[in-house]
Amino acid sequence: MNAIGNYGKYCPNPQFERKDYLFLCGQWEFCMADEETAKPAFDRKIVVPYSYECKASGIGDESVHGCVWYRRTFPVRAHRGRVLLHFEAVDYFASVYVNGAFAGEHKGGYTEFCLDVTPYVKEGENVITVGVLDSLSKSQLRGKQRAKTASYECWYVQTTGIWKPVWLEYAGETYLKRFRTDASADGTVRLECELSGEAETRFEIFDGEKRVAAGVLPRGSKAEGSVRISSPKLWSAGSPHLYTMKIRVAGEPADEVYTYFGIREISLREDGVYINGKREYQQMILDQGYWPDTMLTAPDEEALEKDVELIKRMGFNGVRKHQKVESHIFYYLCDKLGLYVWGEIPSAYIFDAKMRDEFTRDAQAIVLQLRNHPSVICWLLFNETWGVYSIKDSAEQQAYVESVEKRVRAMDGRPVITNDGWSHLNSDILSLHEYEQDPETFRREYAVKDHVVTDKKINTNFYGKAFADGYRYRGQPVMISEYGGVAIDGAEGWGYGANASDVAAYAKRVRAIADTVQAIPYVCGCCYTQLTDVQQEVNGLLTADRVPKLPTDVIREIFSPEGAQRRAESMRKTG
Repeated sequence: MNAIGNYGKYCPNPQFERKDYLFLCGQWEFCMADEETAKPAFDRKIVVPYSYECKASGIGDESVHGCVWYRRTFPVRAHRGRVLLHFEAVDYFASVYVNGAFAGEHKGGYTEFCLDVTPYVKEGENVITVGVLDSLSKSQLRGKQRAKTASYECWYVQTTGIWKPVWLEYAGETYLKRFRTDASADGTVRLECELSGEAETRFEIFDGEKRVAAGVLPRGSKAEGSVRISSPKLWSAGSPHLYTMKIRVAGEPADEVYTYFGIREISLREDGVYINGKREYQQMILDQGYWPDTMLTAPDEEALEKDVELIKRMGFNGVRKHQKVESHIFYYLCDKLGLYVWGEIPSAYIFDAKMRDEFTRDAQAIVLQLRNHPSVICWLLFNETWGVYSIKDSAEQQAYVESVEKRVRAMDGRPVITNDGWSHLNSDILSLHEYEQDPETFRREYAVKDHVVTDKKINTNFYGKAFADGYRYRGQPVMISEYGGVAIDGAEGWGYGANASDVAAYAKRVRAIADTVQAIPYVCGCCYTQLTDVQQEVNGLLTADRVPKLPTDVIREIFSPEGAQRRAESMRKTG
């Protein structure tokens, strides 16, 4: 359970916790080879989990290097079970060697992977070596990482190599590889488990210290079963109640995993999103998850705590984690503290065979990675047609997006947004982007619902109708899932529209735009752009260092669902 570097306040993954683990964050040997076949020289040191582009890594080189290498020693104690090596994220193609033997490889910069390294380790000191290939390819899922050698528009410095924690775990001889919990409002809890071999699995469910249910799954490498909790306590952002669970896989030694879950149900009607049967206005903030000195990696777990707590304190009940899969700790904090999350798949930027393979693989992996979190309430597949630029009228691209949509729906029952912004296909939520900065123009644009939900509506400042050709409105709830983006004169960078002249003008415009959006009677949720400034994009409510540009209580007064809806009702009455 050793904590190394800035990580270790929590276990590496609170949703999948084994008690016996060793963090491998901290200082590693490092080199940039650029040529894949070049022998690594290991002439530098790097602090993991920060990429070499970050100042916090000890290197701070923002130039592009296509091949990098890592190496470090680590201890292994005597253990009768299996030894597992976890990487939460390596961008992009990682090859892992333990004591000189090839242990496995993984493609995908945003998805976790685990290797059983038992055959390669010995008691005492061991050596791990990781080779990483990356590129500026637009076929890879890049998210907001630039595809050029310099940053541009809203794309930022690339991330290469290890950028999330690495850790070692001691597991049972037969171990739990993956599980899924599915809990219903009537108290029925279904558990599905996938094991490394055949064994019997037992589980116990606790509410605090009290055991409220227990069950046994039939012997096998895949098994499922269900139990019932009497008088279940439901999870919501306003009341984030969590149950804990212990899963034990029989063996010598046995494998024990500790986890948690929330009981909540999501339903959609034309007038909004319902959580446990109660309509909840989605008052969200767009969060790109960047920091000045650590870029795509959170500086530490306390930084994630501060972000989640500040988002709630500013009056938001949800966050759109934009073009990124965040740390395990972030989703745990949203579960624990109560914050709705839109789970978004990072984008690729070209439509070709490689992109289709990459996106299909990673979208499914991300859903598997996040689907046990009660805070995640929908899946957002594509954003603003990125990677599927002809989706409006291309039968091939529409068929591909539908194929991904169907795979995701088969894996999980949460709502799906097919293409956020415009050119929707079969989205469960009609989510539109609107960066109009004049409140009166904004109000006129959205005054009549029929102009939005039919093909007559053109989204101001963007280039598409609400629905792609051949698709139509089916009674989905409507949200403005990006708006705002106001910047202030004097900041080095850009925002949407003309900059506000000073803080007073900034406050006036932010309030006016927010009030206008929240007064649209058929809009049941919105997402303000954005939480923080990010590199050249300076349109956050906070600076990149998390300093609020307005007093926190003023931001809360503008954005909290209660205050916003009171003002919206007043605006509607006055016309």
